Amino acid sequence: MKRLGMVLVLAALAAGCQRQEALRHYGTGYLALEAGELQKALREFESAIQVDNSLAIAHVGLGDAYREQGEFLKAIDPYRRAVAARPYEFSYHYRLGRVYQALERDTEAADTYENTVNLNPDYTPAWVNLGVVYFRLGDLPKARTHCERATELDPRHAFAWSNLGAVYDAQGDTYRAITAYRKSVEVDSSQGPVHVNLGTAYLRQGRFDEALEELKKAAALQPDSPVVRKRLAYVYSKQKRYGAAIEQLQPLLEKHPADWECRNSLAAIYMIFYLRHPEVDRYRQSALDEWHRSLETHPDQPAVRQQVTRWAQPIRPAPVAEPPPPPAAAKKPVAKTPEKPKPAPAPEKPPTETKPAPPEKKPEPPEKPAALPELPKIEVPSDVPGAKPGDGGDMFLKPQTPGKDAPKPQP
Repeated sequence: MKRLGMVLVLAALAAGCQRQEALRHYGTGYLALEAGELQKALREFESAIQVDNSLAIAHVGLGDAYREQGEFLKAIDPYRRAVAARPYEFSYHYRLGRVYQALERDTEAADTYENTVNLNPDYTPAWVNLGVVYFRLGDLPKARTHCERATELDPRHAFAWSNLGAVYDAQGDTYRAITAYRKSVEVDSSQGPVHVNLGTAYLRQGRFDEALEELKKAAALQPDSPVVRKRLAYVYSKQKRYGAAIEQLQPLLEKHPADWECRNSLAAIYMIFYLRHPEVDRYRQSALDEWHRSLETHPDQPAVRQQVTRWAQPIRPAPVAEPPPPPAAAKKPVAKTPEKPKPAPAPEKPPTETKPAPPEKKPEPPEKPAALPELPKIEVPSDVPGAKPGDGGDMFLKPQTPGKDAPKPQP
């Protein structure tokens, strides 16, 4: 019995020593991870696991290091092992959900985040991310429910409000979307994408001055953003400030010559100038040049090809109808000489019927000139994903995911 007790004591001491050595490797690895020394962190976490495979925080550290390197697939296994070792630790589920989300395995991410909020119902980032993945899965009612819950838990969470605005937009509720976007930028006014979304929502309501104000804020935050420049050009064109629209589009084409949408918008503005001044044919030629370059980049544009064919020739003035000839001049009356007395009249004959003279034909009015073809519209750019869940959309930015981690694991 004494011998058995001694063996157990020695085993406990050995296990304690192993745990201490594993914790030493984990601590070194964690410091390396904080310093950005990812390769050293990976070596230390792997050493900790070799010494004590049951140390959950070492598996978490290894998963964190892989995730920081962008190797999301490699991060899955360490996180799963950590969850298996400590299934009631909500932060481990949250980390695994973030990896699934980064890999766009949204169904698995949703399940994992649901486990997180079941374990910790007050953890706002998990509710925010649940809204994101349900949005991407096309389940807008669930996305709305989870985003609204996130704003209830943390009314100062900027991402929660902007994501809720994107969900409202996708549901066609522009009024609520504007309210949510406003609250988001009140919390954090440095969010260029949210200013874009807010400006676009105003644009949908025809509130061009407010749209312009928001898009100018976005341009100050993102001066090189093609999306912002094209939307500014669109607002200026709706206000008939075509010169200002061109000032946005031309520098953009210098940096992005393959932007066919931008060329189409510029061509439409040139055509507006041409219809106003058909005697200046260079406007028409400039529009055709932009359309041809657009087709070189993106040939599958039947509407643009139709415009090129329609405007291949300049506008011809409508033929002017010749005016009708003036009526013949009336003859002057001639003075009458006194009449000689006439003999007695012969007996009267019955009057003969006379036919009325046919009415005079009025000159036909000149033909009206043919109506001009409809002018191509300057379209809202369609390179901003997120308006329609699941298919990329064409109006609004995707909901965003909080960039912070769950609380740091404790041994």
